[in-house]
Amino acid sequence: MQVFLTALHFFPLKTLNIGAASMENHPLRYSLRQLRYFVVTAEALSFTAAAKRLHISQPSISTALGDLEVSFGVQLFIRHHASGLSLTQAGRDLLGQARNLLKIAEELQTTAKEMDGRMTGSIALGCLVSLAPPLMPALISRFTSEHAGISFRTVEAHQDGLLRGLHDGSLDIALTYSLDLTEDIAFTPLLSLPPYAILPKTHRLARVRKVSLADLLPEPYVMLDLPHSREYFAALFDAVGSRPVPAFRSSQPEVVRGMVANGLGYSLLNFPLKSNRTVDGEEFVIKRFKDNVNATMLGIAQSRAMKPRQLVHRFASFCETYIEQLHIDA
Repeated sequence: MQVFLTALHFFPLKTLNIGAASMENHPLRYSLRQLRYFVVTAEALSFTAAAKRLHISQPSISTALGDLEVSFGVQLFIRHHASGLSLTQAGRDLLGQARNLLKIAEELQTTAKEMDGRMTGSIALGCLVSLAPPLMPALISRFTSEHAGISFRTVEAHQDGLLRGLHDGSLDIALTYSLDLTEDIAFTPLLSLPPYAILPKTHRLARVRKVSLADLLPEPYVMLDLPHSREYFAALFDAVGSRPVPAFRSSQPEVVRGMVANGLGYSLLNFPLKSNRTVDGEEFVIKRFKDNVNATMLGIAQSRAMKPRQLVHRFASFCETYIEQLHIDA
């Protein structure tokens, strides 16, 4: 990013909703370098930590941000004598737009590089924490094998964390379910995922073709204890009049599978698995439901307020193709 910050030193204030007439009367200008300092400092909430990350001196970053505040005419940070910084409301309001502006500048450089056939840049990718292990590593590996100049910054989080990242511009794109989405989030559905049960291979129901929710209700339940997931799976049992009481809980899908494989109970999942063997070498069986159960929708979430870069468009298209193939394989 350093190259384009040097090459594209100034950017007009109208990007931050200041009109052309205002610019003529008040021709204030600011640098992309200052915006970069602002974003990094806002993430670190410390001049010292931001200076280390940017490999510059603390006085340099402090002076640059002071000049930026003068240029904008607003205070971005509250300086606390002994406890770092906090963002003002104006700082919070401008942070997302500053991130977006830096991404647009990076896109310009990426477009220029693509003129000689290369695609470069970085993608900030979020993934729901329960989806990340079976989905994200192979997805990134296959994409980077076709686009060697691309790097990723990855975040695994619960739904609330992913939505915050999309809202504030720290994430370009997120792979998640269509749960609790707000109107400012664009969601592209990719794959409907019906729930299924996993059982110990020695379980009394292990040999049947399909199971019913009523069959499972009296059995020990190993809950995947994640926001949204626990409510979604528990609500499946409303059709039979009672919800299961968990015998065990874990926020780690691999631990849940391990508990089931070791005979501690059954659990419910919905992402297709390529293996029924756990990390400790035990096995479980997968059973579909006889019941009419509600599926969840896996897809791509992006902020409507952020203009997606061409690189992100390319990755989103790749995700669609990859996940469609994943469905065929499953």
